[in-house]
Amino acid sequence: MKTRRQLHAFFELHPSTSAAQELVKANYKKLSTHCVLIGVSAFFCASALAIPEKTNAPTSNNAAVHLTGKTATSNKRTPNNQDAQLVELVFVIDTTGSMGGLLDGAKAKIWSIVNNILQKPDRQNVRVKVGLVAFRDRGDTYLTKLTQLTDNLDQVYSELTALHAEGGGDTPEDVRTAMHQAVNRMVWSKASASTSQIIFLVGDAPPHNDYLDVPSVETSVKLARGRGILINAIQCGSLADTTGPWRQVAQLGGGEYFSIAQNGGVDVVATPQDAELAVLGEKIGATYLAYGRADERKAKMSQQLVLEGKLVAAAPPAARAERAVNKAINIRAYDESDLLQKIESGETSLSRLRDEELPDDLRKLPPNERQRRIDEALQVRNNLKKRIIELSKKREEFLSEERSKKNAVKSADQLGFDSAVSSTLERQIK
Repeated sequence: MKTRRQLHAFFELHPSTSAAQELVKANYKKLSTHCVLIGVSAFFCASALAIPEKTNAPTSNNAAVHLTGKTATSNKRTPNNQDAQLVELVFVIDTTGSMGGLLDGAKAKIWSIVNNILQKPDRQNVRVKVGLVAFRDRGDTYLTKLTQLTDNLDQVYSELTALHAEGGGDTPEDVRTAMHQAVNRMVWSKASASTSQIIFLVGDAPPHNDYLDVPSVETSVKLARGRGILINAIQCGSLADTTGPWRQVAQLGGGEYFSIAQNGGVDVVATPQDAELAVLGEKIGATYLAYGRADERKAKMSQQLVLEGKLVAAAPPAARAERAVNKAINIRAYDESDLLQKIESGETSLSRLRDEELPDDLRKLPPNERQRRIDEALQVRNNLKKRIIELSKKREEFLSEERSKKNAVKSADQLGFDSAVSSTLERQIK
């Protein structure tokens, strides 16, 4: 039987073929990741304590809410719709000793970068996937660490928090291997008119051009460009030996070149709304409701608890606030095993599931009670989304005022990492 990753890749390459449909039909229930993080009744009662009893939030297929303040009302707004957009971002990041400031900035701003994509009025049906290639040099504790493209941003953040700036020592780094892997080992989707595929090379040192056992950076960039992948280069610091190669990467890759401060130039501003948004983010995480085989539910529960624990322990309040906003506006805020997300998107329903696939608390109920509990759970999640949206508007107003005080309109050579990435995406996303 094909692995889940193989099935996913096959279906993305052939979304309309009967072969893909039959493959999904034959393997879907076996390959879906299953667990229950917390019972329906338990999370409903716990979450409801902080939510107003009366609300006009929707209860099923129209749950996605955006920062316009309006609730989306179109049914089955899933990434499989014809009007869905796909954005795939891969960050190729130098993680040697001089890159500590940049790494800290990336960890603080990854949610904000993705949210900036999703909050545009014309991008209410966008799926964003993020991948990482962390690299150092030969002789360091690792040469590369690759995180495959995924829309599970909790997982991406977890991988980012595990990265620390160490090693290096000489000026050149193994940029060749990093770029080769980003282009050839990353599982990119099939190119299409609605798919934007973008790489950001981020570092402060030039490539080791004496490493002849892997293709040159120029070769990898040209190969990517031929596949429709845009490549941008962000130089940290001002080392002259790096400027030329980085500019060439951007030119050959059809992208843009930026020079930012050595420490990444990221400005993290605390707001009065951060603390409450962080708490709401934890509460909305508790509405996660997985389904499937019992053994896989337990494994998934353990994995999800670990991710939530890492986020609470490691993320600063501003990052946790941005994560909460992402959970409210992202149509793929949860992984493939979340039952509520699958139901509200129209991808499945209780009637299509076997009893043994249901979470324990749900399976114990009479069939006519199950849908009511699901509707209640969706109501709780939507109440949380509405409150997050309200706070996020106030938070953005505060940030806007702070930017005005600091004269935050900067020239291109004064941008921080997150600003450089977001401004580039504005121009490059289709």
